[in-house]
Amino acid sequence: MPHTPPADDPAPPAPWHAPCALFVATGALQRPTAHMQLLQTVPEDADEARPAPPSTTRTAVEQCRAQARAEGYDTIAIELTNARWRERWERLCLVHDTEPGAASLPRSSSRATMASAAAVPRSASHTRLEAEAWRAHPHFSRAELHLVRADEARDAVVVLSQWLELDAVDEGVRLDAELALQQEVAYASYLGASHVVLPPPSSDPARRMYLADYARAVHNVLTGVAGGAAPVLPTMRVSVRLPVSSPHILASMLVRQATRSARGTPAMPAAAYLRTNDNWAWETWETIQTLCHYHPQLHVALDLSMPLPPTTSMVRWRAEPVALVWLPSTSFLANARGYPVLSKSAQRLVRELLPRAPTIVLSDTHAPPAQHTRGGPGAYLQYLHHLFRTAPPPPKIAALAQGYADQLQAPLQPMSVDLGASTYDVFEADPVKYDAYEHALFQALTHHATPQRTARVWVVGAGQGALVTRTLAAAERASRMVHITALEKNGGACIALQDRALHEWGAERVAVVQGDMRTLPVPERIEDRADIVVSELLGSFADNELAPECLDGAMRFLKRTCLTDTADGISIPRAYVPYLAPVAAAKLHATIGHAQSGSAPAAGTGMGTSVAHTTFDAPYVVLLQSANMLSSDDGEHLAVQPCWRFEHAPMSTSGLVCTPAGLPETNQHNVRVAALTFPIPHAGICHGLAGFFEAHLYGDTVLSIHPDADRATPDMTSWFPLFFPFRTPLYLPDHSELEVHMWRLTDQRRVWYEWSAEVFLVHDAQPSAPAAPATPAVSTPPAAPETHGGAFSNAMHTPSMPSTSAFLSPHDAALPSDDASIPTQADAPAPRRTRIKTGQTGLMNGGAIGSSLLIST
Repeated sequence: MPHTPPADDPAPPAPWHAPCALFVATGALQRPTAHMQLLQTVPEDADEARPAPPSTTRTAVEQCRAQARAEGYDTIAIELTNARWRERWERLCLVHDTEPGAASLPRSSSRATMASAAAVPRSASHTRLEAEAWRAHPHFSRAELHLVRADEARDAVVVLSQWLELDAVDEGVRLDAELALQQEVAYASYLGASHVVLPPPSSDPARRMYLADYARAVHNVLTGVAGGAAPVLPTMRVSVRLPVSSPHILASMLVRQATRSARGTPAMPAAAYLRTNDNWAWETWETIQTLCHYHPQLHVALDLSMPLPPTTSMVRWRAEPVALVWLPSTSFLANARGYPVLSKSAQRLVRELLPRAPTIVLSDTHAPPAQHTRGGPGAYLQYLHHLFRTAPPPPKIAALAQGYADQLQAPLQPMSVDLGASTYDVFEADPVKYDAYEHALFQALTHHATPQRTARVWVVGAGQGALVTRTLAAAERASRMVHITALEKNGGACIALQDRALHEWGAERVAVVQGDMRTLPVPERIEDRADIVVSELLGSFADNELAPECLDGAMRFLKRTCLTDTADGISIPRAYVPYLAPVAAAKLHATIGHAQSGSAPAAGTGMGTSVAHTTFDAPYVVLLQSANMLSSDDGEHLAVQPCWRFEHAPMSTSGLVCTPAGLPETNQHNVRVAALTFPIPHAGICHGLAGFFEAHLYGDTVLSIHPDADRATPDMTSWFPLFFPFRTPLYLPDHSELEVHMWRLTDQRRVWYEWSAEVFLVHDAQPSAPAAPATPAVSTPPAAPETHGGAFSNAMHTPSMPSTSAFLSPHDAALPSDDASIPTQADAPAPRRTRIKTGQTGLMNGGAIGSSLLIST
């Protein structure tokens, strides 16, 4: 009987797009643009008393936004305040050293430029009184603001005063800047702004020690003080503007570049130096978000006005909450025809960030560099739209998993919770998975069955019958006769199976049995037992949905010898292996840490369900998007490493001590332990471990969600990775090692995972004698060779981003095989080198304190 066609494929994903905003140049950041002169940056004194325009009249800001949208922009980015606010703040908070009484004032400044004494007509005492009144009750006057209506702030990116120095050397300046920041954020919240951009921290090494002051000020804006309400709205995104590389290093290198050595050779070009030696932006961001406890409203506004940093630094931004990309016209190159284009590295970065749809702000487009001779102001936006259109199309998983990216789901509890029909519908809508099962069944029937005998196939955990349909299709392709026993413990699903057996499959070919595969009695007649047991009990980490415990019971149904009288009964899958890799995933850590529900729009996709609460002592099913793998292959260890292996064959061949019913006396044989060492080439923050799996179904058929794109099953959407979080993120230095311990434990009633990690700085990473490999060499097809950067040829001095996915693929990671074993790290001789321990996690989920899987009913 032909099988029922699988569910229709999801609609193809829409092309990539990110909202584009035009920066309305109004103040210290940019020169006013020609077509935005409607916006008066500094009103006249008389404007203080001028009545507001009627509510039906569009204000200058609204006219600017309308004009920007007419030019193709989605919105505008605009400064909240104008030059008048800066003048007042500097008059009140900065004191010129020639002013009488300056030495006695508690507020001073280390700024190089200040208002002259002539610009301060009032006496020092009068200024002090006015300053203290402002500190007691910070407030604006109408003439100091660009935005005065809620409609003006709607959908706009509100840029706060970029001249505020929250990390100034002078203590008084820092404190007054913090008051001003709170005042601006509070007013932006009053207007209902959805996104504000904070001033950048300084890259001057002399001010590095005050970065904690900057982060503390941002933290208090996000959380409030002493239990009070936070100035920010709960839905507001707060982005820290960060130049992508250090302005201070660039300025210093430009000075050095202008000099020559005694031999007359020039110094290294400043931009080239930055591209090989600068990690300032990421290190600064990591300090800020750590001190802000990974607040979920805290984001990055990545400013590409500076030369791009090393590739290793740029890759890190894929795992960070980048909400905005600032692109001034000076960040564009000119192509041979004079049109503005981005360098290959900048193109790559923008495309890498597209899945998160950051707002891209274009600035200075009406005052372009001289080399941009063609295209006019609109060429920059046209180029971005071209970049979106020509980006590689989103994968199929992007359509089905729309809205699931970085959303936490709880793993299924297959023993204790019966799934609903809608969840089965989601699970059984993946044609790629069932194509693989059908091919494995076809191979098994072709190799082991004969046309003269009816093969007995048991589908255990049959659900609503997707595997039954594919078994019948495989039998037809192989020209074999089959009788199927569909075993399911869920009473509701059994009704669906019985209905399909009656109206679709034929009751003579499919027998529906309701029961638990662990307790159902084994058929007394040998001919009623299974030649093939097929199941789809795998979870995101292979065994995290109790596949070993369930299949222990199902293996009793297999014949000791089957169709050919020489081979034992077959389990599909035959074996499976979970894999681990350390990842940076700040967004996930923030979600867990702030006890926010990360449930997906609907339960089921990716082998997970909605979560009611979060804890660090539990793994989560999650479609990783804002994550970056930290390990790499080093010739001795792999970037993604196998933990252990489960195989399934007739229980009578297992050698286990079994009960009279054929079940193992205990579950101790399903305990597993792994000790893995991951090489860390570049510094990063590890927020947890990402779990994957590969399963050998039969013959050459493998199901895989391995992060190596060459090994993963293409376009399969049934499983998302599993994330094992760390309560306290670990800093991993350059050229360090992360030692991971993972346990799969049981107490006869439940199964749970425990995990921990230690960081070691390696002083001599090259051992004096060859060490045994920490992972096995397996007789399986090797992964396809990697390619790096072959697709692009960069502009001069511009490094390319890696051409592979966010999770880079190892060459020789172990595929499941029938005769391979997974040695632990202890099996390899210790290399002769010095390791200094620099960090350690606690034991996560010790004693199943946070999560476990029930195996007793």
